[in-house]
Amino acid sequence: HLCAYTRMPPAHGTGNRGAGRMGSRVTRTGRVLEDVFFKKAKAAGYVARSAYKLLEIQEKHRIIPRGGQVLDLGCHPGAWLQVACQAIGPRSAGGAVLGIDLQETSKPGKWCDDRVVVVQGDARELTLDFWQEYAPTGMDVVLSDMCHFTHGNKMMDSYKSLELAQTAVDIAMSAGPGSNGILRPGGSLIMKLLQGPGTMEFAADMRPYFKKVAWQRPKATRSESKEVYLIGLKRHSPSDLSASA
Repeated sequence: HLCAYTRMPPAHGTGNRGAGRMGSRVTRTGRVLEDVFFKKAKAAGYVARSAYKLLEIQEKHRIIPRGGQVLDLGCHPGAWLQVACQAIGPRSAGGAVLGIDLQETSKPGKWCDDRVVVVQGDARELTLDFWQEYAPTGMDVVLSDMCHFTHGNKMMDSYKSLELAQTAVDIAMSAGPGSNGILRPGGSLIMKLLQGPGTMEFAADMRPYFKKVAWQRPKATRSESKEVYLIGLKRHSPSDLSASA
């Protein structure tokens, strides 16, 4: 069972990408500062600048396969749904994208087709029946951009991000029928973390379960942000792990 950090009590009111105006910062005088990625996102039809984070990760690692099955945890406001639907290719390629978020989230009109399904719910409370209905054969990719609302306490914010990352790990590695997780062997897992105590230990605990574990800080990440993405590439088969134990 991953991970070595000290568990904190689950927090309520989980925040996700897209809180507030897309890609903007408000100064003390109320002036809105818009950056280059906000402008690019708006021009391209993405609902948030965070689309460029996943686009950069996809360009480097090719984690989302053509025709793949993708789970997007913390999908609000839908930018990663858009990128994931683009990545799985045309309708003829098959595939599907399932988004889950605490907030009510509308499926974006651009870049998303009928293969994208959005469910409002708490990722920490999803049942076996839910996974049997929505992911009976598993997923090729689990994306997690979940993040609590931060309060400026770097240590607490880091621990809270680890809690949500652990939720993503639990879903990927131990949820669903058979208790082997919904992430298929060979699949990939991406999680947002806020750097701080426990993040390196968390990554170290993941390494036995994947062919490669990597860090990435996309260029669209704000300079003042502590966020970074932990990527587990090509999950080992649970049976292979049991044989080598």
